[in-house]
Amino acid sequence: MRHTEEMVLTKIRRLSRRELRLWVRQGWVRPAVGEAGPVFDELDIARLRLLCDLRKEMALPTTAMPVVLNLIDQLYQTRRDLRTLLRALDDQPEDVRSTLAARLRLSDTNDAAEDSD
Repeated sequence: MRHTEEMVLTKIRRLSRRELRLWVRQGWVRPAVGEAGPVFDELDIARLRLLCDLRKEMALPTTAMPVVLNLIDQLYQTRRDLRTLLRALDDQPEDVRSTLAARLRLSDTNDAAEDSD
């Protein structure tokens, strides 16, 4: 669903118009641009809620926001990449999946041994 600025402000009551526009200008949220202004999707709404949590609930300083948002974006990208990898692995023959699973278990065992040293 596509949301106008007004719809976003109605949906997220703790968000002010000033904050919304500032966060868009800062690039913390990147809505599509429609004929009548910014158009927000569900991912934008979720990000705005996260921004409200970080700024209002956790009192995260403005200077820290780009770093935190970058880390969150990297985490989400890693999750998407892992889901893509898992789908690709599911398409492989059973012997390939079994070999890979064994290698991963061996790698975990080796990592645990190194950590205990």
